[in-house]
Amino acid sequence: MKNKKILVGVIGIVALLLLSSIGYLLLGDRDAYKYYTGLGSGLAVSEDDQRIAFSYFNNESSAIFTANPDGSDVKRVSNPDHVYHTNPKFSPDGSRILYLSRDNNRIQSLYTANVDGTNPKKISESSQHVSEAVFSDDNETIFFSGTPAEEFQKSEGESQEGYDLFSVKIDGTSMQKLTDRDFYTMESLVFSAEKKEIIFKDFDELNAFNLEDQRVYAADFNGKLPADIFHLTLSPEKNAVAFTTIAEESKDTSLYEYDLFLKDLQNGDTERLTDLNSSVVSPVFFNNKNEILFLEYINWPKDPEEYKLRTVDLETQKVKEVTLEMPELEASNFVMKALDYSINSWSVGLLYTVLLILITIYVVPGKVYLPSFISLSIGMLAIVASFAVAAMVDPWAGIGVGMLAFGLLVCTIIAFLFALALKFYRKGVQK
Repeated sequence: MKNKKILVGVIGIVALLLLSSIGYLLLGDRDAYKYYTGLGSGLAVSEDDQRIAFSYFNNESSAIFTANPDGSDVKRVSNPDHVYHTNPKFSPDGSRILYLSRDNNRIQSLYTANVDGTNPKKISESSQHVSEAVFSDDNETIFFSGTPAEEFQKSEGESQEGYDLFSVKIDGTSMQKLTDRDFYTMESLVFSAEKKEIIFKDFDELNAFNLEDQRVYAADFNGKLPADIFHLTLSPEKNAVAFTTIAEESKDTSLYEYDLFLKDLQNGDTERLTDLNSSVVSPVFFNNKNEILFLEYINWPKDPEEYKLRTVDLETQKVKEVTLEMPELEASNFVMKALDYSINSWSVGLLYTVLLILITIYVVPGKVYLPSFISLSIGMLAIVASFAVAAMVDPWAGIGVGMLAFGLLVCTIIAFLFALALKFYRKGVQK
């Protein structure tokens, strides 16, 4: 009798832990970067090659920093308050920077500041979500791609509007909508001073917007690059473009790898610059030396994304790591960090399995399979629900429910095998 009471108490504790964990997963802030410390995506090189800019995550925020190209003399130039500052860019004269600020709803706003971080100013509207931005050569105008914030928050298939190109002065005045085309995506914004155009990638097409006649047309090198390119960047001095695309040897594998390539726009030659067996992001040309600065996504495709800062020589293709001499940063809350990392789908599955096993032990010998059968019924209902959700609500939500059903069935099988072993054990004891 006493053992039964202890068992009931343990069942109650495990059930409470399970419900608390599920509640934390559903209602808690499950941001993978909340307690992450390390580099963020987005790099910039000043016009004179004397400074680089990058974002760095620490203690529930990410700030913009600048440094010498060798990683020394690191200076913090933005002060986020539980938001993420990313994607910095230098103005052509090197006096100012721009960056994006992402809030808890993943809405990004456009900010400018002096290059030392003073006088920060939000220059996009609160109703806008900004995906990318670049400076004009006049040091006064910024071009950015944006979409209504309320549309960005809608799930795929519900949104009625896409991305368009805008211009705004560095003080936030003279906002203009330059296109009204609702592009599906507007990535890899590049300002071409020579042709007075903005080059951008829309899904698998490279387009250009002419600033003089205000029209959109196919970019000069559209169709001359691989179909699946990302992180396009242009060097007018070298008459070349750099981009990332799928490495040939990974095309027949379950995980694509993305390496850095260079295309000479004069002779049309394309050469591969990296072979890192990972994913290259955020390449940017140096202006006066024959190198590209980039980030290697070393734990591709996991979250949070972990990067190493590297350079590659365009002639020798030698890759070097840049070690940043970061200043001392504030430590994260160890207890909350440990709690956040310990509560996940694996721990919930473990608690659910333990609960099933404990109930199996508690029930009368003739009904040891009852908890497993009940769990099996719940799992089958979840499978049916996944198809219904996918058809009527959202395919991705249906996949989520399907994964939950799969997890339930795995836990059920473990509990069933335990019940089977328990039944044989009790029979052996009785003999």
